[in-house]
Formats: sequence, C-alpha cells, structure tokens
Amino acid sequence: MRVALLVLFLAGCGRVPTPGPPPAPSDRYAQALARAGLDSTRLGRAWIDAQTAALEAPDTLGLPAVPGLDVAPGAVAAAGWRIGLRQGEQLAVEVVPSLDSARAFVDLFGADSVRLGGWEARTDTLRVTHRADRDQGVVLLVRAELLAEGTVGIRVQTDPSLTFPVAGVDDGAIRSRWGAPRDGGARRHEGIDVFAPRGTPVVAGAPGRVSRVQETPIGGRVVWLQSDLGSLYYAHLDRQSVAVGARVAAGDTLGTVGNTGNAASTPPHLHFGLYGRGGAVDPEPFVVGRRDAPRTQR
Repeated sequence: MRVALLVLFLAGCGRVPTPGPPPAPSDRYAQALARAGLDSTRLGRAWIDAQTAALEAPDTLGLPAVPGLDVAPGAVAAAGWRIGLRQGEQLAVEVVPSLDSARAFVDLFGADSVRLGGWEARTDTLRVTHRADRDQGVVLLVRAELLAEGTVGIRVQTDPSLTFPVAGVDDGAIRSRWGAPRDGGARRHEGIDVFAPRGTPVVAGAPGRVSRVQETPIGGRVVWLQSDLGSLYYAHLDRQSVAVGARVAAGDTLGTVGNTGNAASTPPHLHFGLYGRGGAVDPEPFVVGRRDAPRTQR
C-alpha cells in the first residue's frame, strides 16, 4: 500500500528531477564570496566578472604556449584564452600554482559558453585534457583566489590521440599531406604519407580489431584497424603481420613500410588514413601534437 501511494504521489508530481553535475570549484568559490557579502566589493565583483569578460573577449592563444599568470597582492588575477582545436587534437593544460597554499581555478568552456570542466589547483600540478571530436574553439579561463600572491605557471599544448603510425620517426617524415592533388587534380589526397626505409615497422594507432587484410590495385598490401576513433587505414605495406579478427594494442606491429600498389614508382612510405562516420578525415591532428619536441627524420 505504501509503495502504491508513493507511486501515485510521484506520478502526480511529475518526473523526479535528475540531479545535475556538481558546481565547478570556481562556482563554489563565487557562492562563498556571496555568502560572505564579498560579491558586492570591488575585488569580489571583479573576480566574478572575469568569467564573463573571458567568454566575451578572450585573447587568442597559439600553441604550444606558456602564458603564465602573475598574481599581485590586492589585485584580481585572471586571464582567458581562446584556443582553436582541430578534430582529433587532445588539448593538454598544465597548471602549477605558486601561491602560498592559495588556490588557482581553471575552467574550460566550449561553444555557447558551455562549461566542459572546472578544476582547482593548490600546490600540486594540475593536468587537464580535452579531446576535440570536431573542429572547435574552446576558452581556457584561469583565476587566482582573492588575496593570493605569487605566480601561476601554465603550459598549453596538444598531444596526439593516436600513436604515430610508423615506428622510429615523427612528423618530420610526413612528405605528403591531406588535400594534396592526385591524378592531375582529379582527386585529393585523403590521408598522410610517412616516408621511412623499407621494412620499418608500421604500428597500431590505438587498441582495436583488425577488420581487413587484403591487397588492392591502389593501396597494395593494406590493413584496416577498427578503433574507437574510427577505421584506421594502412596502405602500401611491404609485409602484413596480422590476420583479420586479431585484437591489437596501441603500438603493436601491423606490418612494414613498402611501396606496393600504385606507389611502386615512389620511395617506400606508409599511406595512413582515418575514416569516421562521415567519411575520411585528416589524420594528422590525431598523430601530431602541437608541443615543444625534437623533430627527427630518416
């Protein structure tokens, strides 16, 4: 009887509300300022308004970057940066506060000022990541707690979402990129070409299942790998090292670099492609990060 009455009561009241996400640390701090009556002071108002200012007029930040934030006593320390991301890039932010145990607040916003996440850092290094599932702009907002003094070290870069497809080389070995003309301009290159000596291992970009191992007139010896990020395509292989249905981990060898198929007249290289639900996408942002790193090329 009690259960029946409870069901009737809930039905009469409509749906039970679903609890939303907990407030971000910066929102909790703003609420604490309001409870203390500090939101109406000059500093309190400026700290709260910094979020609106960052979303309306952020500075543009090119990557990689080490912008940093100086925190002067008696001042509001806040900065907002707009960062353009390409599909497949993984934004990586490191925040290192040196504020005598005071906090730094970090917020990340996407389109229409939707908060993608909020964090706080006190003494330990805070690491924030966000993978772009489409071309997008995000706004990074960093603020120091009121009455803090010191610095907030910030490093912003992008990391690859996938393991680089050829072992022992990096983006310096890419010599043909997405969109390059093919067949006299009749079509465009739907991938990247990574040049390396014949026999260099070709490796899986992510965990997945091998869906096809075949030989075609254009791709020559090819391997298709189904992953959470889409279908990964490895072409012009000299040798294939896996079978259909095999489960592989990121970095496992799938074959070796060659020039089979329509690449017979070119030096050995891997054609690497990525296919999502909408078709081919540029794989370079998935495998090349915008960060300070040495470049090597064989």
